[in-house]
Amino acid sequence: MALVVLGLAGACTDGGESGPTPEPTPTVASPSPSASEPEVVKPERPEAMDRDDAEGAAAAAIYFLSLRSYMMVSGDTAEWEAMSHESCGFCSGDLEQARQIHERGDSFSGGRILATVVEVYARDSLTGVTPLDVEMDESVTSIVDHSGQEIFRSDRSVEVNRVEMGQIDGEWVVVEVASLLAGG
Repeated sequence: MALVVLGLAGACTDGGESGPTPEPTPTVASPSPSASEPEVVKPERPEAMDRDDAEGAAAAAIYFLSLRSYMMVSGDTAEWEAMSHESCGFCSGDLEQARQIHERGDSFSGGRILATVVEVYARDSLTGVTPLDVEMDESVTSIVDHSGQEIFRSDRSVEVNRVEMGQIDGEWVVVEVASLLAGG
């Protein structure tokens, strides 16, 4: 924005020479190509994540799951990695998929997860893990390769998963996400 203001100020002071001053305009136009890319906004971290109780665990679980689509579309894996416990298979699997999508030049669309905590269990006093049952309502997902061909598609799905949240150095981490249907 500062560049736009400077460019306009230069055009106003340069009455007769306004022809050459539009050079700052291409600087303003250069963000336009990135605006044509799929728009994705990083979810906002909820303040409740600062709590070290069940409410904090629930807020962290919902936030983490909301990061999935953002990570797949943007390729920004930093927050996902920071919140993933090293033993979390769900976490590492989705991280690998996001990396592969971006290494291959594919594009990801949809896959937004609306997460609702349906049950919070007592924190395990030995492990410090807080288990939660979370309903995950995931929108239609599509992956398109660099040539424009759809290489993956899944319909909307709704599933209840067990999400296990722990803390390392006071920060929430996802220990695992597993389908409650997997065992039955």
